[in-house]
Amino acid sequence: MSVRNVLIVHDSKVIRNRLKYYVLTEFDSVAVSEGASGEEAVQKCKEQRFEVVLCGKEISGVSGIALYKKMQALAIIPEGSFIFLTATGTPENIKEFIEQGIAHYMVFPFTARELRDKINLVCDPRRLRIYERTYIPDTKVIIHSKYEDIDADVVNLSANGVSCDVVYSNDQHHFFGSTRITIQFPAEYNSVRVENVACKILRLHIMTWKNDGTPEHVHAAWQLLGLSAQNRKVIEEVLEESRKGFG
Repeated sequence: MSVRNVLIVHDSKVIRNRLKYYVLTEFDSVAVSEGASGEEAVQKCKEQRFEVVLCGKEISGVSGIALYKKMQALAIIPEGSFIFLTATGTPENIKEFIEQGIAHYMVFPFTARELRDKINLVCDPRRLRIYERTYIPDTKVIIHSKYEDIDADVVNLSANGVSCDVVYSNDQHHFFGSTRITIQFPAEYNSVRVENVACKILRLHIMTWKNDGTPEHVHAAWQLLGLSAQNRKVIEEVLEESRKGFG
C-alpha cells in the first residue's frame, strides 16, 4: 500500500499547520501526525512507523540532530527518513548536517511543491509498493462492523495497511463505516492474529455488479492506525518470513 505516514516535529503550531497544509495539498494517500516536542515524537515513532519525519533543527528541550541520533539508536525510524527544516542555510549549518550524516534538509522559506519533491525523494511511492506490500495466500481480514463481522480475503498487506476483496451482499452496506479489523494469518504462520486494529477505509472499487445493479465484488483498502508495538512486530515478522526465497 502506497500510503505514506508523515510525522511533523516542531514546537511552533503555526509551522506544523503550514507543513501539514503543504503535505495534504500535494499528496492523496498520506497520513499526517504531529509532535510538539522530542519526547512526543519518540513516543509516536515507537507506536507507528513513519516513512518521513519533518523536523525543525531546534525544538523544545532538544536539538533536532540530537533527536535524530536518539531515534537512530532506538531503531524506530527508517534509514534516511529525516528531513531537517532550518531557517539558516549558512555554510556552517550545512556543514553540520553533512558531518552528522544528514542527507536531507530544507531551508525556509520553501513551497509546497518543493516539499513534495523532497518527500518523494526520501520515500519514492514506487519503492514502497515494491518492498512493503506483500501477498500472503489464505490470509483473512475480519471487518468488525456495528451489526456483524464480515470476512474478506486479503489481496496484499504491509505494516501500514491492507487491501482485501469482499463478496458483497445487500445487507452489508454498513461495513463502509467500519473502524476496526482483525487480520488472521494462515496455519503456516501459526495462525497468528492481529486483533481489533483501528483503521480507516482509503479506497473502494466495485469490481463486479449484480444483475439488479448492486455491488457483488468489492475491493477495499484500509489504513492501519496506531498499531501497538506488539502488533507491528507480529505483522513485520510474518512479512519477513513470507519474503524468504523471493529476494
